[in-house]
Amino acid sequence: ATEAARAGAAVIAVDRDRDACARTEATARHFGVQLQTVHGNAPHVLEDLPEPDVVRVGGGGAAVVSAVADRRPQRIVAHAATRDAAELVGRDLTEHGYRVECALLQSVGLDTRAWTETERSVAFLLSGEIVRREAPR
Repeated sequence: ATEAARAGAAVIAVDRDRDACARTEATARHFGVQLQTVHGNAPHVLEDLPEPDVVRVGGGGAAVVSAVADRRPQRIVAHAATRDAAELVGRDLTEHGYRVECALLQSVGLDTRAWTETERSVAFLLSGEIVRREAPR
């Protein structure tokens, strides 16, 4: 949230965790940017917020993505921890009229004594952009 605010975006950060809201506010103060935090559970808390242009969904899965897509922002970015979860989010975005791109992000910890893997972490990053139909000429 703070990174987007530093780039000049008007940001409303929603989190169900009060401590996370406090950390977001502290980080924003540290960097001298303004943003609004809202404590609550998505998708319910979204109903009272202004219409967004871009939304990053950090958790909540397909249910939250669907609620956000109902609001028709230009772009929605979300992540998923598994291929199945990514497929659900991607399918939901497509059904809402978004063009979807997905990237698999992966990191691997290595034991440099034997150059063997010690840990593997994956995430799926999805981006949906609303498909605008051109007006007939």
